[in-house]
Amino acid sequence: MKKIVIIAGDRSGDLYGGNLAKRINHKFNSCQIYSFGGKVLAKNSNQLTDLVSHSVCGLIEVISSLGKFKKLFGQTINQINKINPDLIILIDFPDFNLSLAKKINRRIPIFYYVSPQVWAWRRKRIKTIKKYTDKMIPIFNFEKKLYEKEKMNVAFFGHPLLEIIGQKQIEKEKIISFLPGSRKNELKRHLNLLAKTKTLLQKELPEYSFQVLKPKGIDEKLYNVFKKEEIFDHSYQILSKSKFIIAASGTATIETAILEIPHLIIYKINKLSWYILKKIIKTKYAGMLNILAGKEVVPELLQNQATPENIAKVALSYLKDEGKYNFFKKELNNTKQLLSPYNGITKFADYIGAYLNLTQNTPNQ
Repeated sequence: MKKIVIIAGDRSGDLYGGNLAKRINHKFNSCQIYSFGGKVLAKNSNQLTDLVSHSVCGLIEVISSLGKFKKLFGQTINQINKINPDLIILIDFPDFNLSLAKKINRRIPIFYYVSPQVWAWRRKRIKTIKKYTDKMIPIFNFEKKLYEKEKMNVAFFGHPLLEIIGQKQIEKEKIISFLPGSRKNELKRHLNLLAKTKTLLQKELPEYSFQVLKPKGIDEKLYNVFKKEEIFDHSYQILSKSKFIIAASGTATIETAILEIPHLIIYKINKLSWYILKKIIKTKYAGMLNILAGKEVVPELLQNQATPENIAKVALSYLKDEGKYNFFKKELNNTKQLLSPYNGITKFADYIGAYLNLTQNTPNQ
């Protein structure tokens, strides 16, 4: 029986890892998967620690959490040593996962799934990844080319969300959705901002309804600036009905792009974190789709620009101009192709099966 350990410290990594574990379990019967992740991984593996519940964003916030993560790190290493797995799959979460790769020091094969944003900042991490991991599996084609230039062992299967979301053709309703983020410190900054934005939009669009989507497992009390009937657990089915979406920068903007729904990217963080990041980040845009396209396909309102008045103004400019709105949809469709190929999770699961020489399930299993 082969043993696999998957480590994911944020909700997107948990989503990708959980779906990967699900595919492996479906296809193969000769392995046991252990995880340090979140709720999706917990459903599809033997979860030892919930790392996702401890996730934070922003430089200052991360620094203040170092003591907590040091303890979690020690526990994770001890449990991995007891399991003695045949393969470790690290998913993004670079501060934690690269430290873990160093500690393992090639005693166990390591695949790194979802590259840290080395092309935006902290490029020196490439040397660490090359030294301490056996294979990099990025989810964007330009990352594949970057690692190949570094003479690294790379496999590329496409963006996992294309397979997770699939093709959803759902008729749009007069709904504006808010995706304020998944970490508690994000929510504290974004929920009040979006509630004030909703008030402005309601005055101009009385025929519209509003919904705020929360990750499953997050306490609904955090969302009390919205009406109870406006709060929904995150679901692509629910999100797909939206006419327009206002989303915090991150995985949510890729989800929205795949659904081809016009949207706006917002983000606010600690002022000191923002000042430092502006000094060190090399990309012109925050949104991944804009980075891929090399232009602003999706409008961005960040930090001081992210005010209720500015957000409402941009949203209304699309919702009150059908031609502008339809052009946005066309641009999303074109840019979405940059995330291909499709079925990346299934292909990665097959790759892992071949690497570990796993026995395939028979069709009736």
